[in-house]
Amino acid sequence: MLLHEFYPNDIRVSKESSALIDAGFEVHLICLQRKGEAQEEVINGIKVSRVPMAQSFFWRGIWDITLVILGFHQPLFYKRLKQKMRTENFSAIHVHDLPLAKTALNLKRLFHSTKVVLDFHENYPEALKVWFQWKSNPVIRLKNKIFFGFDKWLKFEKVAAEKADHLIVVVEEMKARIQQIHNIDSNKVSVVTNSESVEFLNQKVFHDVYKKEPDDFILAYTGNVGPHRGVDTIIKALAHLKQYPQIKLEITGKLSIDTEKWLLNLAQNCGVEHMVKLNGYQPFEKFYSYMALADVNLIPHNRNGHTDNTIPHKLYQGMLVGKPVLVSDAPPLKRVVDELQSGLVFEAENERDCANKIESMFLNPTLTAKLGNNGFLSTTKKMHNWEAEGKKLASFYHELIDSK
Repeated sequence: MLLHEFYPNDIRVSKESSALIDAGFEVHLICLQRKGEAQEEVINGIKVSRVPMAQSFFWRGIWDITLVILGFHQPLFYKRLKQKMRTENFSAIHVHDLPLAKTALNLKRLFHSTKVVLDFHENYPEALKVWFQWKSNPVIRLKNKIFFGFDKWLKFEKVAAEKADHLIVVVEEMKARIQQIHNIDSNKVSVVTNSESVEFLNQKVFHDVYKKEPDDFILAYTGNVGPHRGVDTIIKALAHLKQYPQIKLEITGKLSIDTEKWLLNLAQNCGVEHMVKLNGYQPFEKFYSYMALADVNLIPHNRNGHTDNTIPHKLYQGMLVGKPVLVSDAPPLKRVVDELQSGLVFEAENERDCANKIESMFLNPTLTAKLGNNGFLSTTKKMHNWEAEGKKLASFYHELIDSK
């Protein structure tokens, strides 16, 4: 596996590796190295090899630029992978997301029998537009415009998709997009979604994560906060629910100083600062408690080319804990929630519709409990979990190797 990020730092990599190891595969991972991390170690059965580059924010930016200048080829990853290919008999190179796709495909010229599988965690060209939306530094904005433009990365995505042996995506919507805009045969694309393992429930509960009064109704947003996450829609919706001071929005996750100031100013301007709390970054082991002890779990994504073609792990995590989810009408979110009847859906960026859905769940405990139970049963009893998806991934690799 190739990962242009740090590890352990990616839940999809962890779950896919675990599923493959359980099925009898040997998994190696080449990733970035943080300061203080070992260059070689074994983590949960994964043989991790780290490349010492991009150990600071500045150098990460430099290497990202270098990647584009060199025609999307990463020489340090190429060198490390080539060394491993000479000592190991790999059946496949599994590339997580788009940046290292060409690096793997270049190696295939030397090792013709090794399959290259591209695992698109998201719609990367569209995601680049979203990720950089809130960048205010003029130098960074210029860098992103020159080296991370949508058209440049879309063209690269098409070339990589055509040359790879197989593609893996996380939702049916992304599969349809790949087929439509890149004219890729549907048989070349498999869906392995971001569901969660039932073992997610076997975690310690931290009962003190919320300062909750008996009548409080907690809306929980967990995870990183960015311009496409739609948290602002929830805050604006609260402005229409001031008659219910028991409704509280708890935002838990990493956010920049600028984002924190922006959200607090928004809450103040809407007159709902008493209904909003920012908990900031919290240890990973506490996130289960933030979700399990809430009344509703939120995924209010704004709609764009990125959110319309991916799905977060926390959708399934929210359902596993037995609480209803409130999601925007981004197609993957709406499709799953409507199918499983595990929550309510509001029109993305429509604060009044969002407020109406929150009010419906707040005033109707029976409905809230039913939706939460539907999600729990679907993810624990009806195969909408990682146990099923992991077997699908392992089966795919068995077939791929047998086809060689």
